[in-house]
Amino acid sequence: MADNLLQPPTTFNHNASSPALATQPPTSGSDQVRLVFYTLRRCWVWAVPSGCLLGLIAAYIVHYLFTPMFQADHLLESNGDYVVFRGTMPNSANLAASERQLIYTDLVLDSVISDPNILELLETDSDESAKLVLLENLRVESAGTNSMFKISFQHKEAATASEVCNKIAESYLLQRERIEDDRITTLNGWLAPAIDTWEGNVTTYEKRVRDLSKSSLGYDPTVRIEGLENDLSVLGTLRHDLKNLIVDESILEAKVDMASTVTQLSKTDSRTPIVDEPTPAQIKTYLNNDRDTMKARELLAEKEREVRAMESAGLETVRQDTFQKLKDSVTAAEQMLAKIEAEKTVAATAEIKSQAIALATRQRENLLIEREDKSRSELDALKQRLAEMKAQRAIVQNEYDAEKARLETQGGVTADLLFAEEDREVAVGILTKLKERKAAIGTEMRRGSGVQSLAPATVPLEPISGQPLKKMLAAAVACFLLPFLLSFLLEFRSQRLGDATALSSQPIAPILGEIARIPTRTGASNKQRVFEESIDTLRANLMLSKETADVRTIAIASSVSGEGKSSVASQLAISLAKACGETVLLVDADLRSPDQHDIFGLSMGQGLSRVLQGEAKLVDTVDKSLGDFVHVLPAGYLDMSPHRVLNPEALDTLISKAKDNYQFIVIDTAPVLAAGETLAVASKTDATLVCVMRDLSRADAVVRTTRRLEAAGANVIGTVFSGVPTRQYSYRYGQYYKYLGNPSQQTNPA
Repeated sequence: MADNLLQPPTTFNHNASSPALATQPPTSGSDQVRLVFYTLRRCWVWAVPSGCLLGLIAAYIVHYLFTPMFQADHLLESNGDYVVFRGTMPNSANLAASERQLIYTDLVLDSVISDPNILELLETDSDESAKLVLLENLRVESAGTNSMFKISFQHKEAATASEVCNKIAESYLLQRERIEDDRITTLNGWLAPAIDTWEGNVTTYEKRVRDLSKSSLGYDPTVRIEGLENDLSVLGTLRHDLKNLIVDESILEAKVDMASTVTQLSKTDSRTPIVDEPTPAQIKTYLNNDRDTMKARELLAEKEREVRAMESAGLETVRQDTFQKLKDSVTAAEQMLAKIEAEKTVAATAEIKSQAIALATRQRENLLIEREDKSRSELDALKQRLAEMKAQRAIVQNEYDAEKARLETQGGVTADLLFAEEDREVAVGILTKLKERKAAIGTEMRRGSGVQSLAPATVPLEPISGQPLKKMLAAAVACFLLPFLLSFLLEFRSQRLGDATALSSQPIAPILGEIARIPTRTGASNKQRVFEESIDTLRANLMLSKETADVRTIAIASSVSGEGKSSVASQLAISLAKACGETVLLVDADLRSPDQHDIFGLSMGQGLSRVLQGEAKLVDTVDKSLGDFVHVLPAGYLDMSPHRVLNPEALDTLISKAKDNYQFIVIDTAPVLAAGETLAVASKTDATLVCVMRDLSRADAVVRTTRRLEAAGANVIGTVFSGVPTRQYSYRYGQYYKYLGNPSQQTNPA
């Protein structure tokens, strides 16, 4: 029978260790990786179906909230046709870039939203909100070439998208035609004074020619003045250049003055933007971030927790006055919270509207500033060109004046006559060009606007984007991983002990031994030997230590159930019996959930409960069927409170009698945190060991257990770390086997 004790039966650790063994994670070199694997092992049974359900719900919500958008396109192109004078009214080289600025202005958009039908289609009754919708969904892009572009508008309704798009294009074409008319009118207005001026100059020069012809009647026109004609050819070239510069300068001055007076695209709108009322969601977000509201809610939550705590403890009837005061404080906190929320709701409405108005104002100002900067840069470029042209004209004018003065000195009256004729010809040429320019503008006006509609927007048949499969998949994956993430956070927060070194920083008794994982199947001889060796090492540490050399009664305790205390108690009793060669008594003091009779396959009998109540004698109750090494005192059936059964006087009597017959007494106790009677048992023994299970025990629970035992007077001599994987235990401590008996009967330890 004694030999049988060396191999625990298959029912070993029936309740104490099986749960822990079923949840052991694989060994990993990193605590974080080990924690991840351990979390997956523990939670996959419920996390996978929960994650699948949450993923399906998330994908459905994304699909339900998805609104397909339709895009309508209105195609426009540059009107490159001309009547006679090509290039008189040219368009920009990049039409989309130049026209985008006009399309986004209030000139076009205000005309669009002035139509009540458009406001109805956009489902808004506010001009400002309608304009924001237009700006958000309006696009102006190139259509493949610089001379073509398209106006696009997106909306959830296909018919609305096409109708609004065509309305924007129509408003744009009208405004562009009006601006071109204004521009031409302004240009003609500036050309008219120049034409009048040069008509006067022509009249003056003709009169001078007539006067000089009369004063030179004695001159023989056939007589050639030596060298004068060659000099006049140089002067004629200068006159021609000067004439062209004067014409170009007059036209450029007209453009500069026109650009300075056109203010439609850069005017400042001082109107206050109109914004919608804040939505309930916006007000809720404001209240959630408000400090006063948060404090009121925290106060209410604290009072409610106190009420629930009293209800959970069953004190609402025992301390009725205190409980009623707490309920009254909860009511007062609720009223205060409601008052604060009502006040803050009013403030939230005003502040949210103020922020929306400020945002709309900044957006409008930024757009206007951008337009003004572009207009200013264009005006500066025109002014720079005009200044350069004036400088060039001044140079030519100086050369012309110098040459003319030289020839007047040499040619006398004849030269004056020739100069007068040249001046008349220059004036006539300039006047002719100005009239041609005006005529060309008037003629090309008949071709119409510089931009024309090529293809109006039609009702789109399909949305621009299909089902949001990527978003649905991302939401499904995120929600599928959510249960695993929550489990990981809970495990991380629980601070479960994954290694014996994690206990070194805790204020508890030192580790006396690490216990290898118990084999869960028969035939695992190597694992069985490693487990027995770890128990023997614990026993050696107890017997050979100076502090525990005189210990005879040992209580095996744990914080909660499943931490391997019953396994350690039974195997430690066997190891002590083998080492000392004397009988060891194993007492099952876990009266609520006993294990030792199941571990060894014994009957319950009268047990410890009847001995402590004086209804049976110790010698008659101890089960000696296991042989002379280990005697077992089962817990017995419990018919009253375990606190009454495990009273100090009865325990003193029992332990005193047991010491007379046994060298060592090992007592298996109930979990300390769940059963307070263990403190009474531990206080009567010589030493107490606290069992800790790898990846199950929590650091704070072990510390609290140790503190309670020490406060009760127990001598906590050490901690036992159980559940170490066999491979990890062998790697850390090695394996060393000795041949015993006949070599032919040896078995390979591997």
